[in-house]
Amino acid sequence: MGSRIEEEILSRLPVKSLLRFKCVSESWKTLISEPHFKKKHLNHAKNQNPPKMLIGQTCPKDDTFYFYSSSLSSHRIVEDVRNLDCPSNFVPGFCKIYCCCDGLFLIGIDNTPNYSILLLWNPLTRESIVLPDQNKDSNYSIYGLGYDPTSDDYKVLKVEDDEDYEDDDDCEISNEILSLKSGSWRKISDSNDKDYNCLSSADSMDCLAFVHGAFHWHGFTERNGFLFSVISFNISNEQYGEIPLPERMCLPSDMIDHGVAVLGGMLSINCVYCNGTNFFDLWVMKDYGVEESWIKLFTITNARIPSIIPIVPKYMFADGEVLFSCGRRTEFMTSKGPYGFSNLIWSLASDDIDTCGYVYTESLIFPEVNL
Repeated sequence: MGSRIEEEILSRLPVKSLLRFKCVSESWKTLISEPHFKKKHLNHAKNQNPPKMLIGQTCPKDDTFYFYSSSLSSHRIVEDVRNLDCPSNFVPGFCKIYCCCDGLFLIGIDNTPNYSILLLWNPLTRESIVLPDQNKDSNYSIYGLGYDPTSDDYKVLKVEDDEDYEDDDDCEISNEILSLKSGSWRKISDSNDKDYNCLSSADSMDCLAFVHGAFHWHGFTERNGFLFSVISFNISNEQYGEIPLPERMCLPSDMIDHGVAVLGGMLSINCVYCNGTNFFDLWVMKDYGVEESWIKLFTITNARIPSIIPIVPKYMFADGEVLFSCGRRTEFMTSKGPYGFSNLIWSLASDDIDTCGYVYTESLIFPEVNL
């Protein structure tokens, strides 16, 4: 009974405390290291602990990449500053956060003009591993990282963009998936509609949106006269699908930016239009897969909108307010105005600094990768 009580108490503590408590006793070290405890801790953290924002910035003085962690609370104070934990034989150059899931981050690192790596990293436990190389057949790809409960495995999906899609009737893009348990990339067999494989190059998504066990993105399909559609890829059965768009949501030629995200556990779509009056629409799907459940959260009308695209939804607060990242040189804002993070070493408003940010839950998770 005592061990069960200890487990319940420990599973509610912060990751940093648990890492220290590994030194208390051998039994605590064993418990905290067990996979079932890590999952229990993660589930509790998702339900009870406020999420955090991991912000990455390139220092303009020496091109060093720094990471800042801040709680998404009213004070918005940066709590931690750290460097990326890289293998000892690798000197990181430019870094890019591709995606995150369960406290794990997929980081792209350019070391030389002709060589880059993908790094899986947990900033709390400071564990990292270089993932296997993938085929690079496209100039632009986006990634998704998700957990497959069926196989108890984390998987990375890479979706490519075909820049010549509209001019090439023979467009064939083969997306790739990496199972961390298998440790190797493999191409996904073509779907019945080969257009499912194509990523819309106008999409402002940071990463593939992962919700309800599937990755989502804007892609090309020609059904009912629509060019754009929300494509899904189930992580367990590896089948493509299509999420119905709301009938009253139009996708006209004056749409200059769009994206798919996850807000409050719901699939969301955002669009920027420029037709004299610039405006931004944000929709969410209340019941996954049910076309009639799409609702428009709000419209933002602002003459400045085209100058700050892409606009990427990051997080929905309990009161329904939404946090966005805006512009190529990222600034954060809500519909009420700027949302700054204080005591950063480098100003988020500087045009000389590359910035990116992801909302995450601190965890002990770090999967085994067979290489």
